[in-house]
Amino acid sequence: MATTTQLHLLRYIGLGDSISIDDYAGGPGRGAISLLHRNRDGDFPAFRARDLISAHPGVAFHCLAWDGATTHDVLDDQLPRAADHRGAGRTVVTLTAGGNDLLLTLGGKGHLEPEDGELLIKRIERILHEITNHWSDSLVLLNTIYDPTDGVGDLLEPGVLLEREMRVFDLVNGAIRALTDAQRIRLADLHRHFLGHGSHHEDPTHPHYHPEDPTPWFTFNIEPNGRGASEIRRVWWRALVEAGCVAEPEDPPGSLFP
Repeated sequence: MATTTQLHLLRYIGLGDSISIDDYAGGPGRGAISLLHRNRDGDFPAFRARDLISAHPGVAFHCLAWDGATTHDVLDDQLPRAADHRGAGRTVVTLTAGGNDLLLTLGGKGHLEPEDGELLIKRIERILHEITNHWSDSLVLLNTIYDPTDGVGDLLEPGVLLEREMRVFDLVNGAIRALTDAQRIRLADLHRHFLGHGSHHEDPTHPHYHPEDPTPWFTFNIEPNGRGASEIRRVWWRALVEAGCVAEPEDPPGSLFP
């Protein structure tokens, strides 16, 4: 079992969109939020005892994310519901939001402009402000937005590159990285971790090709599959270890952090 850290974690709150939840990952308990709370040891033996329920027995768990949620939804609905779980004590919050905002704007306008990215970042800043105000002893895992095209930009149609949109996308992820710090807001860089496991995962000429693991981590083009959900959890667990919120079990992790 993991050694309990000095500051006991009282609650875990998962906010955001379908990147976090069970819906596309294979059923109940298989989404990233669920796996971080309680691992499925039979499916992911490398993560045995590497979950919050093992590191902090009795931790309260609140999954408030849903499919299709935007930053507006986090601000207007999820955060008010999360406020019902306010109180003293250590709180971990995971936030996956922003991708749907960009997709909806792209669908509505037919293109993205830098100001679209700037407005999105302002909403993410408001979310972070609300979280840190609501929970004085909180740790937020703030996620970059992953790219299902592996950096190519052919999201809507093969061979058609969304070059302007990719520049806005990079602007947003750069700004997200700049919002993190070493204390209250930790970076979970899903964008970096997922490169090479999207729509071009089988292309050996692609700069992000992984010959040792050329596997897809997406389903329906943009949603994390079962492997993808576990990889999101992997990034979160690593961030929590680095933050000192959880401790690694004594047994060697093997291929836990490839």
